Amino acid sequence: MHTAHSVPPYERVAVETVAAVHTPGTPNVVVVSGPSALELGSVLDELSARDRNFREKAVGPPPELVRISFDDSSPKIPMVDRLLRRVAAGEKRPMILVLRHLQYLSPDELFSLEHVIRQLDGTNTRCVCTVTLPVPRASRAAFAAVTGRLRQDGLVHHVNLRPLSRRRLGAMITAELEARAEPALVDWLWALTRGWPAAARAVLRTARDQGHVRVVDRHAHLVSGGPCACPSTIGELVLPVRETNGRSWQVAKAVAVLGPLGEAVPRLVAEALQVTEREAHDLLARLADAGVLRYHRSDSAWQYRLPLAGAAAGASLGPYERRSLARIAVSALWQGTARCADPGYLPEQLAAAGRLVDPERARAELMAAAERLARHNGDAYDDHRAVRWLRAAAELTADPVERPRLLLEHAKICLAQGRPEEGLNSLRLVLRAHRAALRPDQLLDVCFAHLAALYRAGELATLEKIAADGTLQGHGPAGPLERALTRGCALLLLGRWREVRDLLGAVRRHDERGLAEWRAEFLVATAELWLGDRDGTDRSTATLPARHRAGGVTAAEVHSRVGELLTLGEIRRAEQLLADTGRTPGQLGLPSRMLIALHRGRPREAMDLARRSAVTGVHTCDAVQSAMYHHAAVQLVCGGRLTRARELLALARARQPMLPHLLDSAQALCDLVRGEAGQARSLLRAAVARAESDGVVAGTDLLWLRVADVATHVGRPEALTECLAKAEVVARRLGTDRAEMTRLVLHAAVHRDHDAARAARCLAQQRQQLQEECAVLAHLIRYGMGDPAMVRDTYAMLGELDALMPRFWLRPLMRTYGVAVPGRQATAEENERLLAVLVSEGLTNKEMAKILRTSEKSVEGRLSRLFSHTGHGSRVELAMAMLTGRLHL
Repeated sequence: MHTAHSVPPYERVAVETVAAVHTPGTPNVVVVSGPSALELGSVLDELSARDRNFREKAVGPPPELVRISFDDSSPKIPMVDRLLRRVAAGEKRPMILVLRHLQYLSPDELFSLEHVIRQLDGTNTRCVCTVTLPVPRASRAAFAAVTGRLRQDGLVHHVNLRPLSRRRLGAMITAELEARAEPALVDWLWALTRGWPAAARAVLRTARDQGHVRVVDRHAHLVSGGPCACPSTIGELVLPVRETNGRSWQVAKAVAVLGPLGEAVPRLVAEALQVTEREAHDLLARLADAGVLRYHRSDSAWQYRLPLAGAAAGASLGPYERRSLARIAVSALWQGTARCADPGYLPEQLAAAGRLVDPERARAELMAAAERLARHNGDAYDDHRAVRWLRAAAELTADPVERPRLLLEHAKICLAQGRPEEGLNSLRLVLRAHRAALRPDQLLDVCFAHLAALYRAGELATLEKIAADGTLQGHGPAGPLERALTRGCALLLLGRWREVRDLLGAVRRHDERGLAEWRAEFLVATAELWLGDRDGTDRSTATLPARHRAGGVTAAEVHSRVGELLTLGEIRRAEQLLADTGRTPGQLGLPSRMLIALHRGRPREAMDLARRSAVTGVHTCDAVQSAMYHHAAVQLVCGGRLTRARELLALARARQPMLPHLLDSAQALCDLVRGEAGQARSLLRAAVARAESDGVVAGTDLLWLRVADVATHVGRPEALTECLAKAEVVARRLGTDRAEMTRLVLHAAVHRDHDAARAARCLAQQRQQLQEECAVLAHLIRYGMGDPAMVRDTYAMLGELDALMPRFWLRPLMRTYGVAVPGRQATAEENERLLAVLVSEGLTNKEMAKILRTSEKSVEGRLSRLFSHTGHGSRVELAMAMLTGRLHL
């Protein structure tokens, strides 16, 4: 589906060409020029489709369509001349000649074609010609002279294809994927295609098929780290080079690797092809003349006109070819005979060259490059290049101690980047080939990382087997204590927390060497936390600052404890722990960063982080991710994005969430908004039963508050007494501020206790989390425990958050409290915007009527006014305008 802002140039050119061909009084010849056969082919495909549609509507016999291509050496001009002679001899049926690849004509053939074209004047024959630019040097002057004379005489209409701007490229991506294009995706596609639409569309479709582009929450994201997606059709960009001359094709492939080395390229290409530098220069010039390369005189650089063509040529290199070219590049840079401004170029070539260059020097430089990225990006290593460099360094080292250490570091970065399968490969290699080089404590660390990788890769069946016997297919620890620890870690990842507590309690009593004690304490503390006992994690957390100062704390420990605090809503304690251990939020995983951003009043950043987390290669949903998906879905519901909220929750649910009741709570809110209170009640009953059966307490404060919401909505206020009793237990066991706020809100509602209401409000203000404060105040207002000032403040704060649905719910209650809704015109515009959002979610009139608590007839009237006001005549147009951001209400 395309809007006016996303129509590719070849469609517009096709429309223009069809109009010119079939409109009397226009030139008989239309010449379409562009940078590649791929782009021009798209014009002709679209032209055929448009012309068929025109023919179906035309009166009288349709024109005869004749296609002729000049892409081989057989003579074609006589054939064109014979066709025109047939027309002159009395053939009355109109004809359309499609002449492709005029750039292959010699000067004499171009002059002959000019003579033929002049014969078309005054006939019912029209001609469409395509020319791939640049025209070869030998024919360039003749082509310019011929087209100049024909244009001067009014016999030809010339159309030159233009690329899309970055903004229009983004619109095209949005139209193609029906999802908003994230800036990184637009930048990546622009860097490859320079905005040429046929190439961009081919790459985009292939990238999505290969998993390099993923859509979450109707946002299209580039998944970093994968190779460049080169669709099969892209071969047309380099096919002429491949077919014309074997040496030219070898040069094209060499430049794909050596191109960034600037003025050294001719000499290095000569070395690669074993020819003289003069011969290499001539071959490069031939490629430039063919339009494949471009020579920049300012810096003597040879570059691909279209970077995607370079990627296609590079992708065709065999393994040894690629390594050999990398060796040449590395040698030139090490010897100082070539320079490259890109600091990432040399490490990339070192990783590709492998042992064809000095392995010790290559390993050292790869490690240094990876460390530079670590200093720049933090522990999460957002730059995917570090993964390749570290793995290459591990392959190059001969040190039996260093190699497993590098492989383990590589695996940890892979896990941080959401690429568990790659990390799993490195960990399996460590256990298979380097187990003997590991100390017992190191072996346990590797085993724990291996289990985490299995979990994130979604290999739960394998994890279940390990949880049963504690063995890792013969490569794990051999002792009974170590096997018990391995089992405990697997059980923890599977969410079987009671079993963890029971198993490792016995381990701690029998650990005479102290090898397992702190690991067992760590695992048990985590399991007990989710079961409602914070003592173990509090003790563990309290020791981290001192251990950090002594240099004995790992990033994994800190990040784990921070994630647990964030899951429980303890934002201030989490931030303090980061500060006390010398870390920053940017070093955390994406789910933890999302929760911090959300609680600190940055909802757009939080949603972006949630989507980035969701598109990674992680196939499971741990406790922190469960909290992330819960809050992201609530955020979407508050913005009226009900379908998107359901889709996000379905994605999370398919990943085996560790705290499923958090997702159920968010789903129940979505159901309640859609008027499906019965479904929400059933869902919450099942969630409560499952949590109580598993003994899970963490996060149930939110669950019981949602149960109370639904009970109030369906007219069962007596159920709030049970909710309060349950919330009191949760608050007593967890001892968190959030659980205490929930208890205070429900206590105020059940006992009409204004002191409890004030205490809840005071605690919410102290926590300085705008969204949470709004939620607390909205609950108090809904339960009749508010006052006019609270209502006004809450409505204003919800406006700051752009929370369309809560403001919509609050407006009727404002009248109950005697508070006037401010800004009548602004309110009408906000209602219109909410309606547009609901339309963009694909909801029916009946569904919107239930959400807006009105009749279907009223919705029909509002929609009619909305379409009239926005100028969009259909739901589809309106939805696309909302998606691309062109419609601002």
